[in-house]
Amino acid sequence: MSRLTLRWFNLTQREGQDLCLKIPIGEIYAPIIDRAFPDIGHIDWREGTQGTFFTYIKNITPGDFDLLGDFLQLLGEIRCLTLTNHLAPHFRGDLDEAYALDFNFQSDVFPLTYTEIGSLEHLAKEQQNPAALATLIARLTETVRVHPAFLRAEMVLPMPPRPSKNFHLPVKLAEGISAELGLPIGPRLTKAEHPKLRSLPLRQKLQVLEGAFSLEGSVEGNSVLIVDDLYQSGASAWSLAKFLKSQGAKQVYAIACVKSWRDTDNQ
Repeated sequence: MSRLTLRWFNLTQREGQDLCLKIPIGEIYAPIIDRAFPDIGHIDWREGTQGTFFTYIKNITPGDFDLLGDFLQLLGEIRCLTLTNHLAPHFRGDLDEAYALDFNFQSDVFPLTYTEIGSLEHLAKEQQNPAALATLIARLTETVRVHPAFLRAEMVLPMPPRPSKNFHLPVKLAEGISAELGLPIGPRLTKAEHPKLRSLPLRQKLQVLEGAFSLEGSVEGNSVLIVDDLYQSGASAWSLAKFLKSQGAKQVYAIACVKSWRDTDNQ
């Protein structure tokens, strides 16, 4: 699976015992939780029954308890995007975490019907609707606020447009998040002109992206948050993350408004 949701969690404490956190899909979500809360002490994650994972947490403060609960709730509302099989041969740990607020279209509904976020993304992108843009910025900003690792990012970077584009939604989204959170926009990031990627086979697309990005400044030692409007296959996000890591970025995260149901590129 390349798009996941934390469908449930169990955060309980019996009298005289440490707080117990139990989750599914622990191979994905346990590292995410540890990265979000590096200062919360707990035993090593252990595998339980029916694919569950659990840990016992020691000496958590009331504030951290509330933050952890809010974060787990968030993971049940957004889509965690992991490396797909078709991209796995080309990337490793370049993108530390990636999420979308929702899918662009509703599942199993014909004719195609936008989700709420999908409709907002369409209006903001195709019609440059200011109300839709403001709502997307607010939803993205709230996600960053509740995600501790994202909130610790030292700069935000929009997925760069091709030079021929006149309006680029990720730039507006990144500017809005920056203004709301006081999170600096990173150094100027540009992308060389190239054919539309959706028309290219995967291998050719990755070759184009490998040499497409340029950075006018430094990201060395910094945690970077990439902002995009649409995450389809992940080729652009993972290629940009790989480039930023090659420039010395410490962590690279990505957040998008919507994820397409389709994962693969043209082959």
